[in-house]
Amino acid sequence: MNNIVTRTFGVDFIFFDLLFLLCWITFLVWKKYFTAIRWGLAGWIIYIFIDYLLWYRILGSRHYSGPLDSRLFFAWFCFSPGFVQFSYVIVMFEKRSIREAVFWTLLFYCGWTAVGFLSQWIPLDDTLIRVSRDMGKGNQRWIMGGMALLNLLIGIIMVVRRTLKWKDLLYLFLVGTLVEFALEFSLLASGIRLEQGQWSLSMMLVNALIEFNCGIIMMYIIWKFLFGKSGNFAF
Repeated sequence: MNNIVTRTFGVDFIFFDLLFLLCWITFLVWKKYFTAIRWGLAGWIIYIFIDYLLWYRILGSRHYSGPLDSRLFFAWFCFSPGFVQFSYVIVMFEKRSIREAVFWTLLFYCGWTAVGFLSQWIPLDDTLIRVSRDMGKGNQRWIMGGMALLNLLIGIIMVVRRTLKWKDLLYLFLVGTLVEFALEFSLLASGIRLEQGQWSLSMMLVNALIEFNCGIIMMYIIWKFLFGKSGNFAF
């Protein structure tokens, strides 16, 4: 499996992504998902720490080339997935009906996918940006895989102790998989992953299964502790 994951896109991709972010935040406010907004901001800070400070500045496993200052670029690069992914998860934790869950999932997938297509169909600024990550450096793939298994183990212990139901454990990992698969699917559909010829189905599936699931149970535990939620995800 290739350890290098790469994205190549034009500057206008950022313009359209910011438009999607504005729509996403507007819907969150309109639907009164204020907890999700706070978690989204926390997700932004977490992504800055991991993606910019750890991977880019310290380990050097993240590589960036483009016309924007690296600090400005990573401010957006970390906000886009950090805010949207974390807020989406909280919305799915607090979902009020199956209709709401379907609405947010469709908005999530269609919105991110549309960003990639619009940047190609409406060429406002095609100046190329290339960002990649060597997942083999620092054993990132193994560490994240181990963390995903640890989250699964913690979830199973919670089921055994009857603080979580099996169906709810499956739901948590389904949400964690949907979160990362949305990113992988949007990058594949718009050709951003394919541009460098460094895409594979195995990479896409592994990323979707482990990248967000390496913290999904811990995120649920913190959410439950802070807000005293019941943990029953039945509609």
